[in-house]
Amino acid sequence: MLIAEDDKATRDAVVAMLEEFGITDVVTTRNGEEALKVLEEQQFDTLLLDLMMPKVDGYEVLKELRKGKHKRPHRVIVMSAHAQPAELDGLMELGADAFMPKPFTSNDLERVLADND
Repeated sequence: MLIAEDDKATRDAVVAMLEEFGITDVVTTRNGEEALKVLEEQQFDTLLLDLMMPKVDGYEVLKELRKGKHKRPHRVIVMSAHAQPAELDGLMELGADAFMPKPFTSNDLERVLADND
């Protein structure tokens, strides 16, 4: 699993939640630019993607994945505290498979991961 999240506390919390579920094969990145570099080399089952990040944001990551130059994860789950309901269709059109509003609990994360299996 790949996590693209600029906030260290959120990144660490998500990793801890995933560990609770037995998911330990996790790579973390601090922005979309780092995530895209990793996706040039590695294939991931799931990308947990924050929308608002420095350098390259989540929207741009989705656009780049659509171009096919990177190894697209099987599932892209967007996480954001800022996305509005009106944006959700646009996110799905860009290639997101699911949306999870922040803040979220481990139950929320577990549910969205199960829904996308």
